[in-house]
Formats: sequence, C-alpha cells, structure tokens
Amino acid sequence: MSTPRIGEIALARGVTATWWYTAVGVVSFVAFTGMFWVLWAWASPALDAPWRLPVAIAGGAAWIASSVFLLLDYRPSVHAARDGERHPRSPLNMTGFAFAALGALLLGVGTSSVLAAVGVLGFVLAVRPWTPGVRWRVVVGATVLVTALVFVEASSFTRQGIPSSAFSAPAFFIVMLPTMTAFSLWWWEIVLELDRARAAESQLAATRERLRLANDVHDLQGHHLQVIALQLELAERLLTKDPAAAAEQIRAAQGAVDEARAGTRALATSFRGVPLPDELENAADLLRAAGHDVRMHVGPGTASAPAAVLGPIVRESVTNVLKHGDGARARIELSRDGDAWLYRMVNDAADRAESAEADIAWGSGLTGMGERLESSGGEVEAWNDGTSFTVQVRLPVAAQQAAASTEGHA
Repeated sequence: MSTPRIGEIALARGVTATWWYTAVGVVSFVAFTGMFWVLWAWASPALDAPWRLPVAIAGGAAWIASSVFLLLDYRPSVHAARDGERHPRSPLNMTGFAFAALGALLLGVGTSSVLAAVGVLGFVLAVRPWTPGVRWRVVVGATVLVTALVFVEASSFTRQGIPSSAFSAPAFFIVMLPTMTAFSLWWWEIVLELDRARAAESQLAATRERLRLANDVHDLQGHHLQVIALQLELAERLLTKDPAAAAEQIRAAQGAVDEARAGTRALATSFRGVPLPDELENAADLLRAAGHDVRMHVGPGTASAPAAVLGPIVRESVTNVLKHGDGARARIELSRDGDAWLYRMVNDAADRAESAEADIAWGSGLTGMGERLESSGGEVEAWNDGTSFTVQVRLPVAAQQAAASTEGHA
C-alpha cells in the first residue's frame, strides 16, 4: 500500500474537522432547545411548583449528555456501515439511550409537557444511523407527531389562560430539532462520501499507472528479448561457418542487453518520480523532525516545475542542512521568476569555529548541484552572511520546455 501524500492527509484531517464541527453544532442546538424549555419551566405561571425548575434543568443536562454519547457512537457506526461491516452495540450507545430516557422523563415532568419528552425521543430517532432512505421517513414521522402535539398543548395552555406566544419559542425549537439533526448528519455523510470518492480516484490512478508501467516494461523487454533471441540464433548457425560473423552477432546481442537494462532503468526512474510540491513538503517535514523551525513559501504554478531536475537538488540541499546547519531554523522557497524557476534554501549558519569547515563541506555539495544543472542550463549560487547560509538555484523554463518537447518527439 502506498504512503498517503501530504495533500491527502490534509483532506482527511479536513473531513475529521467537518465531523467535529457538525457534532458541536448538533449538541449546541440541543442545548439551546433545552435552555428554552428550562426558561419555560421558570417563567410559566402554570408551573408554580418550586421543584419543577431543578427537575427541568436536570432533564436538559441529561439530554445534552445523551446527545454527546450518541454522536460519539454515530461516527464509527457510519464508518462500519460504509465498509460493509456491522457496528456492535457499544457502551456509548447504551449510555446515550439511558441518558435520553432520563432526560425525556425529567424534562417532561419539570415542564409539565408531553411535547418536551416526545421531542427528546424524536432527537434520538434522528441521530440513529439508519439505512439509506429510512432516516427521512422516521424524521418526517417524528416531525408530524411533534407538530400535532404543539397544537394540542398550545390549545391546552390557552384554556389555562397562558398566551400561546409564551409557548412559541420552545415549541419551534422542538419541531425543528429532528430535521436539523438529520440534515446536519446527512451533510457530513456527503462530505465523507466525497472523501471516499477522492481516495478511490487516487487508488484508481495508481492502478492505472502500474498498468501503464507493466505495459511499457512488457513492450520494452519483449522487443529486446526478441532481437536478442534472433541474434543468438543467428550466431549459433554461423559459429562453425563464420566465427567472426558469429562473434559480431554475439556482441550485437550484448548491446541489445545493455539497451534493455538502460531502458528499464529509465522507465523505473520516471515511474518513481514525485511531484515537486510533495518533494518540498517531505523536505520540510524531515527538517521539522530534526528540530528545525521551518518556513516554506511555494509560489503559484510550481506544480509544473521540473521535478526530475529540481527534486534531487531539494534532497541534496536538505541533506547538507542536516549535516552542516546549526539545527535551529530553515526556509524553503520555490517560485517562478520571469523566465526561470527559482529555488532557495536558507538555514542558520554554523558556529564561527565550524563555519570554514562547513563551507568547505557545502562546497562539495554545491559542485554536485552544479553538475546536475549544467545540462539543463541552470546555475547555483551560495553565500554566507554570518548568520545564515543561502543556496539559490535558477533553472530556465525554456530548458524544461525543450526537454519536454524532445521527450514527446522521441
């Protein structure tokens, strides 16, 4: 299995963040609904018993606790269902049901309202991981039942001389709660499916790339092996009649073997290539793991920069920073500067006592970089200002385009 790329990890973290945002939103809506019912128990003249307010508060707290436990169980339940597995009944689930039952009982008694108790049960139904198509039927049924109870209780309170406007806020929240909960969870499941689709697309692209490599290897090796077989067969026939010609065919077969090995090596190198932005992020992660404070600036359009040329430069510069830097901070930059790609690695210079030795060591590394860039028309510069050491590489864009054109014609 291939290691996930930095961008994929960020997306996965984004899905997790979306889940917690959704869960906090649902719990907050439950808390607001419970608060309005507690205010109703405190302000309603029909609920004059002093014990009703603390009972309603306890019911609201139990309801909030049940929402937390049920949501903690909801996420693994959905993941298991998407993977074709069955999520076992967990302690979180049972605890959430227990708190929901307690919350419905206490809130119903504290507010003297059947609607409050039924609203808690409607929320429990909405937060369950139903199979596709079932949830919305359950939510619509719960909403219809709650709406009917709103009119029944509003008529009852009106007969007691309590204006219906005082009952409107808690009634509105209790009616909206199942729909809002189901919609929020449905939205998170869409984000989850999009993430799964992205992962599947990435795996499909990797599979296609492997198939392409397999086809290229088959074509390359098949061609050369066929040529080698014919040359060796011809050499065998000429061995007794014309040894010189047979030796010539054997040498030609050896040349075909060398061509096949070189072609296979070039093919494997192109397959192993890593996009340059990923190369830079890997470099930054490596420096951070070594204790550096890393700052990175990657300009727009750098994904098209030549990874085959600049990738080894990035790796070599990181190796030199780890060997010869002071180990405190580093800055990595890649941008387009006119008609050239500009790569810069800046790190804190070594101590004065080690500066000369470090510069000599860096010099050998710079020589290697210059040799890599020579064929592409690039250049490398370096300077030490006493506090930091800078390596700067310029690579003409035209050289990259010419190389790409040559490859295309080949």
